[in-house]
Amino acid sequence: MNSRRTLGGLVATVLAIGLGSLLAGSAPAAPPTLALTATDAVVGQTIHATAQLSESPGASGEISFEVFGPADPTCAGPALTPAPAPVAVSGEAQYVSGEFTPPAPGAYHWSAHYSGDIGNAPAEAICAAISTVGKASPGIAGSASSGAINTKIHDEVTLSGGSSPSGQVTFSVYGPADVSCSTPLETAAVTLAGGQATSAEFLAQQAGEFRWTAAYAGDPDNEPVELACGAANQASIVSKAAPTLTGVATSAVTVGLTITDTATLAGGVGPGGLLTFRAYGPEDAACAGAPRYEEAVAVSGNGPYVPAGFAPAPGLYLWTVEYGGDANNEVASSACGAANQASAVGTIPVSLDVSATNGRVGEQIVAAATIEKGAIPTGQITFKAFPPDDSKCSGAPAFSSTIAVAGNGTYRSTAFLPSRVGAFRWTVIYSGDPNHTPAAAACGKATSNVSEAKPSIAGAVKRQLSVGRAFKDWTTLKEGHAPSGTIKFEIFGPGETGCDKPLFVDTVAARDNGTVSSDPFVARRPGRYRFVASYSGDAANLAATEPCGAPEQETIVQKRAPKLQPRGLVVSARLISIRAILSGAFTPSGAINFRLYAPGDRLCKGKPAFSGTITAKSNGGYSLAQYLATKSGVYRLSVGYSGDARNLRSVASCAAAQPIRVG
Repeated sequence: MNSRRTLGGLVATVLAIGLGSLLAGSAPAAPPTLALTATDAVVGQTIHATAQLSESPGASGEISFEVFGPADPTCAGPALTPAPAPVAVSGEAQYVSGEFTPPAPGAYHWSAHYSGDIGNAPAEAICAAISTVGKASPGIAGSASSGAINTKIHDEVTLSGGSSPSGQVTFSVYGPADVSCSTPLETAAVTLAGGQATSAEFLAQQAGEFRWTAAYAGDPDNEPVELACGAANQASIVSKAAPTLTGVATSAVTVGLTITDTATLAGGVGPGGLLTFRAYGPEDAACAGAPRYEEAVAVSGNGPYVPAGFAPAPGLYLWTVEYGGDANNEVASSACGAANQASAVGTIPVSLDVSATNGRVGEQIVAAATIEKGAIPTGQITFKAFPPDDSKCSGAPAFSSTIAVAGNGTYRSTAFLPSRVGAFRWTVIYSGDPNHTPAAAACGKATSNVSEAKPSIAGAVKRQLSVGRAFKDWTTLKEGHAPSGTIKFEIFGPGETGCDKPLFVDTVAARDNGTVSSDPFVARRPGRYRFVASYSGDAANLAATEPCGAPEQETIVQKRAPKLQPRGLVVSARLISIRAILSGAFTPSGAINFRLYAPGDRLCKGKPAFSGTITAKSNGGYSLAQYLATKSGVYRLSVGYSGDARNLRSVASCAAAQPIRVG
């Protein structure tokens, strides 16, 4: 037997006994008693024990608990870990241990130990209570898939409420006629994964309701559970196949010949039953009256089926076909008016409705003809377009197009690209065929009005230029029809915001679409210049112009930035020729300033030893004077230009001064 009495407990007992003897002068009180009970559970739940402490008024200390597994019924130890939490004692009462999670089913034994205190001896209840832990009882839910005949179905199950169930689920599937699930079509076991299992796929080869059963065998911690025959969501509904019908009837015959229909059944699963053929007409476009012909043909599998047919009077006959279906196949039909389900007998007149599109020179125009009331007409339609000066369509056509006919409907000519302005008149002739009479639309019943092409023009110049430089304006003419005529360039100077008075006008010949340029132009003053290009138009093209102030048709002409360089020269021992060279200016005016600084004035801060000014008149060299140096050393010649309306200022700089050594 395990004893948890500690040294502290023994000391407390001794002290309690001694103190009690001294105070009472008699025998010690009865020792405390400890009674133990425990809860039951299933795997996955927790258990605990309850200790009743008696004969211990005013008790303190604590009660600890131990749990021993199913393999240790005598509590010989060691105890299972982690141990349930101890509880503090406060007088005689019931004390509940901390919760303990049993790892497996079985009988778990409990022991409890009271520590004692200064007035109470320790107490124990060894192997005094049992917690019975049973297996978990999981729930099971299934979901069977559905589908069409000749597709695969399966079942899925999910276990819930168990304790990490493992093992296998056995699935069985039963045919539509086996309502009590007595003879499975297929049985297979599948290992659980994450509480779920999915059966193998089963190929359903007949329509109807397939039933599933699913049985979980259980494991060490979980009881078995199953979904019996007829359980919720355990039926796979397999629908019938949906076969299709396509038909091709005798298209056209002359009176006295047989017409019939060929219906092809496809997509069925071993179809049987009957195909019923019916022919309606003439003048029964809705197939609403009594059929003129009816025959049923036995079906044996997918494929084409043909009735004997009949030889009716002239007219248009429409066929319908119905398949009645069987146990594994839905019904199918080819409705009244379906494609290729009409038979024409005899000759039928048609109506011809014509129209034509309008456009611009260089754009496509077409004519259209609609054939109605035909019985799958064939043959061809010939479209002809005549030039504007041929109002009776008596000359050679400007365009001709022939289109094959295959049934009622609208037919269009190939595209025609007219090269002149005016009204082009069309004639349209349907050739007819063995079952249809010819038809025609007279000259001018369809007319295409062709107007001038509408070209566009857009120019572009450099965005920044300097005064005095020659440049051109470039413009692009596009979307015209072989345009001729002229393109006019106008240039408007600074301050001319309305583009009314051009500084420069240049006219060049237009030769088809493309990009052309003006003659060179020289801007003689800075500012904002605007450019306008315009096209004159011609017999086949409208005039076009771009607006004043278009973003790509403006440029800023800036002042020139001339270069001024000092060019002093010692012409004798102490005689300095004071000179400078001006370059890059455009018709300059203004003043050129000269300053000669004496030796020692390296920063050009003092009063110049010599200075002067010359009026600028052109680019080139300027000589101010000759200066007789009074000192030896390095003189510095600094020059500056005042600028003018066309040229920027050039400021004199000591850093750019020319050093001149004398002596």
